Amino acid sequence: MSNFVEQRSAIKFCLRNDISAAKTYRMLQKAFGEETMSQKNVYKWYKDFKEGRERVDDLERSGQPSTSIDDRHINKIKELVLANCRLTIRDLVDMVGISFGSVQAILKDHLGLRRLKSRLVPKFLNFFEKERRVKTCEAMLSDYQDVYKQIITGDETWVYAYDPETTNQSSKYREKGEPRPKQPTSKSLKNQGHVDCFL
Repeated sequence: MSNFVEQRSAIKFCLRNDISAAKTYRMLQKAFGEETMSQKNVYKWYKDFKEGRERVDDLERSGQPSTSIDDRHINKIKELVLANCRLTIRDLVDMVGISFGSVQAILKDHLGLRRLKSRLVPKFLNFFEKERRVKTCEAMLSDYQDVYKQIITGDETWVYAYDPETTNQSSKYREKGEPRPKQPTSKSLKNQGHVDCFL
């Protein structure tokens, strides 16, 4: 924005030195290159200054402020994220009532947060989980002891374990330098507790 203010000052200077609008536009192109404002805008500002305008900055506008980023909204979003770090930007927009871009700017620029997906890690069973599986298998074996000869099975059995949520669903807000959240991988368990019985 300061670049445009500088260009407007240059337009005002050229007008006061009796340089035409077309020549002013060419001089701006030479000085500012690709960042030069459009020809239409240059001519508009040239005309405004010619008609007596003095200010090179934008005039104050009535109505709602241009941004919703203030201490009240920053603190509200901080409280919500601390209470539940899995809230999405859309959730925060609905809860706080400000624009998507404002929420995004508060999270990134003011709170220094970024949303990270869980990193998948191998699932290792602890002692209690192993013990529970052994007991479950023993209970199943004893329950079906009398009917083994009536059971017909195939060559192998696949039992699939599914994660309750995807990596997107498990993503959380983290500060810069904080590690990613971890999530066990879903893996298929082959031949777990499988017994081949023949007639």
